[in-house]
Amino acid sequence: MRFAVLLGIAYLTCVPAALAQNGDCEEARCAVQAEINKCGCDGASNHGRYVSCVAHAVNDLAKDGTIPNNCRGKIKRCAARSTCGKPGFVTCTIPISTCDNIDPTTLMGTCANDPAIACDDNLDCGSRCATKRGEDGEARCLERGGVIGSGSCCAACVTTPTTSTTLP
Repeated sequence: MRFAVLLGIAYLTCVPAALAQNGDCEEARCAVQAEINKCGCDGASNHGRYVSCVAHAVNDLAKDGTIPNNCRGKIKRCAARSTCGKPGFVTCTIPISTCDNIDPTTLMGTCANDPAIACDDNLDCGSRCATKRGEDGEARCLERGGVIGSGSCCAACVTTPTTSTTLP
């Protein structure tokens, strides 16, 4: 058990130097997502307790240098903009522009708000996200062309699979 804790601390202390240099708060959040997950989104008894747990974890991670101090607020906002501890709530991601001028051959278009951006879906042109309550919230989301989800309004952390090679 102690070895696992020490291994985790060793990993977390190697991450901050690279993160602090480029200031990528999304990368910092994903690097410590396992610590944030300990707050238990699915089992949260209420939203305030969940956000408070995340805030304490984030403050501790910033204090020990695991994440850049300037990322604390952005990471906490992910918890605040989540459905964790909110039974019956969903996330609603609504496009802020449309994907127009779609080429029938490539099925690609350009964003109405910025023709320099290629798209194949309205969400490629930018979006905003909020939490909505119940079936009425879901219906309003869909009426506005939104996509219903759960969890957080922040982007999902992508993990890259690792492969191992066995030599003869």
